[in-house]
Amino acid sequence: MTKVILILGILFTQVTLINACDICGCASSSFSMGLLPSSKHHFIGIRSSIKNFESREIHALSTRFDSEQHFSTTEIFGRYKISNKFQVLATVPYIYNVKKDSISTLKIDGIGDPILLFNYVFVDNTDSLTKKFKQSGTIGIGVKFPLGSFYKLGFSEINMLPGTGSFDFISNLNYSLQYRSYGLQNETSFTLKTANKYLYQFGNAFSSSNMLFYRWVVNDNLKIVPQIGVNYNFNWEDIKNGKKSEDTFNGGAIINSQFNLFVIYKNFGLNINMFLPLNQELNQGYVRQKNSFRVALNYFINEKSKRK
Repeated sequence: MTKVILILGILFTQVTLINACDICGCASSSFSMGLLPSSKHHFIGIRSSIKNFESREIHALSTRFDSEQHFSTTEIFGRYKISNKFQVLATVPYIYNVKKDSISTLKIDGIGDPILLFNYVFVDNTDSLTKKFKQSGTIGIGVKFPLGSFYKLGFSEINMLPGTGSFDFISNLNYSLQYRSYGLQNETSFTLKTANKYLYQFGNAFSSSNMLFYRWVVNDNLKIVPQIGVNYNFNWEDIKNGKKSEDTFNGGAIINSQFNLFVIYKNFGLNINMFLPLNQELNQGYVRQKNSFRVALNYFINEKSKRK
């Protein structure tokens, strides 16, 4: 009898696998517009990012890394300056995600959830010729709209889908302080997520980047701004049918070293970001993030001069 119970227990455990990739998807992760170098112009741009992860599955007799996930996002994004104090920003993503294991490869792609963000410029004296310390700062609120593709909950790799099926609400702070050519910059965001029609609610997300930078003005047309700092991300656990359960086992935190490079030539801006994990505890150790990257190309649009 004891042997029968043991065998049944092993069989039950073998089919009870925890796929722990929920925190690593693009659609449900934290929002970031990136550390933009200027708030004085309209702009339109395109950017692409990739995140790479390894996931463990819990078996009866072992726990091992046995799958890889590659999450790619390409976005059209832009900013329109309504006035000196108010801006509107928007982004429309295209998602391409891949999961590989020893048996098969799964690929999912499609248009993701667009985001609309309204910013208030609470300080900006970067044009001042008398200020020793120059500041610029915006605070914003926004909405992510559930327009991306999202399937029913029976789909096991739920976070690989282009959309989340939910309205999410975003708050965002971007602030920089500069003395001569040196400065500090921070971008912090919090995303409050709601349940979709299938009663699945992705966990809220918090992100903060704190950077040191040097602003090198090569000439009137060319500026180079390298940055180095630390990025912190925290995701709360997902909720299904109003409560946490084993199949929504996820959440966690990661600290990355972050390296940015801005190259601004005339009206064009190139932005390269690299994130190298320093410490992480994702899905209680069952997900491991590798290095991630983001590249953006912006075109800054000068305002038309006003007639007297």
